[in-house]
Amino acid sequence: MVEITNGTIDLDKLEVADIIEIHLLQDFLDNFALGMNCAAVSVDREGREITSPSYYREFCSNYIHSSSIGDARCATCHNDMGTKAVKTGKPHIGKCHANLIDFACPIVVRGRHLGTVLGGQILDSEPQEGEMRKVARELNLNDNELWSASHKIDIVPMKNIQAASEVLNLVVNALAENGYNRLEIEVLSKVLTENFKNIFKTIETVTLSAKEMYGNENELSEKITEVSIVTKEISDILKSIGKIISQTKLLGLNASIEAARLGNEGRTFAVVAKEIHTLAESSNDTVLKIDVLNGQIQEKIGQTIQDSNITLESSQHLTKAMENLQKMVQESVVIAKNLDELFK
Repeated sequence: MVEITNGTIDLDKLEVADIIEIHLLQDFLDNFALGMNCAAVSVDREGREITSPSYYREFCSNYIHSSSIGDARCATCHNDMGTKAVKTGKPHIGKCHANLIDFACPIVVRGRHLGTVLGGQILDSEPQEGEMRKVARELNLNDNELWSASHKIDIVPMKNIQAASEVLNLVVNALAENGYNRLEIEVLSKVLTENFKNIFKTIETVTLSAKEMYGNENELSEKITEVSIVTKEISDILKSIGKIISQTKLLGLNASIEAARLGNEGRTFAVVAKEIHTLAESSNDTVLKIDVLNGQIQEKIGQTIQDSNITLESSQHLTKAMENLQKMVQESVVIAKNLDELFK
């Protein structure tokens, strides 16, 4: 079972079937057993068969495995030979409980034992009658029949057995390594796809925020420009008021001259003229103060517009950069998906 922990394959849960197609392994073992004149089977790390027996000899299938004791002893032999092969990291050749020669090739990935491929049910010399009859008695089998079946077992030179075990080990572990590499790339491509999707979502959010910020800054810039226009209009109005005040002063001066010419008769007129002059002076002071404040406002607005334009330009560059980054990440997502599809 393939389990992923922090983006890494859990090798303790990995099984042979996760990295090698069982039907492919079955076909290979069938052909291997036929070509090498031996039997073969593959088991998991617990010793359970994961392929069907390939060309089991009559001696084993019809006699040894027909006995519950014999079947149990075979399982123990499979486990023991597999354990020895795992410890040495290479094929192990030895005799089984029925005095036949077997060999075990460990399926190892990244230093972890996933299963074992077993071959054998052969001899490297003529069967020994005493040994065969002893096995028959231990398993409650007909010793004559078992002795007769032992003569059908292939006799293969030890050097050929050693070569066969090396070939089996090489091919099966190459299949396992290739299968694991394929699985690892598949897992990594899925993780990569998910990571890119998350990055894409984040960039999309940031891009939208940048666009919104750009829009707000643009709107703010327009509002500031409008205020600037209003302050200029105020300045123009103040100039007009200044002209009116000047005319009012002139009117007050003329009224004072006329009051002086009239003497006592123009006394009331003189009071009015004085009030006009005082009002004009007061209005002029107010206008000057407003003009100073308006000038300061215009100066600050000018600086704000300048800063706003700089920020606006930066926002435009940021938005463009984020859009380009978003495009690149989107393309990477497509590539990662295509990579993932290769393994389906």
